[in-house]
Amino acid sequence: MARQTSDKIPLPLIRNMDSINTLVEEGKVFGIANTAVGTAVTGPTGAYVATTPTFTFRNTGSKVMIPLFAKMHQTGVVADIRIKIHVSTLDTGQFTSGTAITAFNRNQWSSNASTVMAFSSATLPAFTTGNQKLVHTMDMFQTVTAANADTDGFPEPGFTMIRPGGQLDIYTVGSTSAPSWFFNIEWAELEV
Repeated sequence: MARQTSDKIPLPLIRNMDSINTLVEEGKVFGIANTAVGTAVTGPTGAYVATTPTFTFRNTGSKVMIPLFAKMHQTGVVADIRIKIHVSTLDTGQFTSGTAITAFNRNQWSSNASTVMAFSSATLPAFTTGNQKLVHTMDMFQTVTAANADTDGFPEPGFTMIRPGGQLDIYTVGSTSAPSWFFNIEWAELEV
């Protein structure tokens, strides 16, 4: 079915930060955080491997997923000076296994449940050629002895959209040590 000119296009709404508060009130913003206080999620060491993201989000519903924030704090003592962070999308989700993270509605009074499934330390199969698209990449620099750096894993709210059936993956790779993260990742689920 072709898009009609009257169809909603949510991206401009997300760029207005006041609109995010409205979306929270409407029960359309969801998030994940560390499942236990003080327990971090660890990413891989060495080179980037497309089949081992640190965080995976599968859009199993009928709404578009719009990433808002990925606040990540590197914890522990590591030897790395540089950690690479890559964010990619898949038009058609591909997933084998991972540790489930329960998503919750940012409006605690809302009965809306997330249709996006979140996982840490996921395993993905080899991608179908052309399915994966890199949408953001960055390097995080820190001191050699202390992991004290915070980072935004997303460049800005609404920088990409994940269609129903699609997938968002966040890769964090330390060159010599496994990066461990405390995190707060949020997204909106909107009708299209």
